[in-house]
This record gives sequence, structure tokens and C-alpha cells, in this order.
Amino acid sequence: MPTHYDTLGVSKSASTDEIKKAYRKLCMQYHPDVASSSSSKSTAQSKNADKFKRISEAYSILGNENKRRRYNFDISESGIQELRKKAAKARGTAGGGGNSFAATLPRNVLIGGILGIAGVTIIRSIMPEKENDDTHHEHTGKKRLVEAWLNPKTKRWEKPRPWDEEYQRLQPVLQFVPRDQVDDGGKR
Repeated sequence: MPTHYDTLGVSKSASTDEIKKAYRKLCMQYHPDVASSSSSKSTAQSKNADKFKRISEAYSILGNENKRRRYNFDISESGIQELRKKAAKARGTAGGGGNSFAATLPRNVLIGGILGIAGVTIIRSIMPEKENDDTHHEHTGKKRLVEAWLNPKTKRWEKPRPWDEEYQRLQPVLQFVPRDQVDDGGKR
């Protein structure tokens, strides 16, 4: 199938001025009013009219930069699809679509699964795990530690309470103690 570049007789890298000159030259040659005076047959007139329509359509697209970019993309995509069909035909696969959905699905699922697992692993290594207060660290076997002070009256470890008079008076040194040894005043 001829492209608009073939219709105007210019290369794909032609400038806007070159396209305009080719269009004007072809208009003078194939315009129905100009060409009808030189030919007497009606079939020649209809061929000229069809040719002139193709020339006008080609110029309307190639003369506009935005339309030309879109057209270049379209013809390059169709060229790629044609190559894929030829390659599929050479391989002997059905459908002619090259890499079909059925052939790429397992590969895409595998790649997605691998990337998903890798992503979760990375996120888990960066973010700390949430743990219950009473649980042990699974990877170290150590109990979770909290800051506490030893109350001399009760001989028990307690959470610091800055508002408590006894705590304020003693101003004890806080130490890290396993959570299950700390008395939190009945709150847990």
C-alpha cells in the first residue's frame, strides 16, 4: 500500500517546503479542471479526479506537522506489525501476531511474582516488625525490654511515673528490664 510520501513523490525526510512544492506540481498536473481540458475521455477524468483526491489527502496530512508526526508513527507501527506477521509465518505459529497473549502470560506472571516477592522482602528488611509487648523476638530469642525503676518499698520493677510523689522524691535511675518483670500498676 503506497504511503502519502509515495503519493506526493517525496522522501520521508522531506522538508515542509519540499512537500508543498511537490503538492503544487502534482495539482497542476492532476487537477480536474486543468486536466479535463487536455483529455477528452471521461475515464481519464475520473482517474485524474481520484489521483487528485489522494494527492490532496496526502498533503493535508503531511503539510501539518502534528498530523505528519502521528502519521509517521502509524506507518512505523503498521510496518512493525507486518514484520511480526512475517516472522510468525516463518516460525509457523498460528494467528500471525508474533508474541501472542497465551505465550507471554506465563512469563509475565513469573516475572511479576519474582518482583513481588523481592519487593516484599526489601520492605520487610527496611521496616521493623510490629510485635506484641509480651512476645519474644523470634530471630534473637530475647525478650522485649522496657525502661523501669526498682521501687525500694515494694521491691518490684515499675514503669516510670513522673507525676508520682515517690518517683519524684527518689529520682531513680531507669534500667532496661524484660517487660514481663515490670509491674505497671494493674494496667496491661
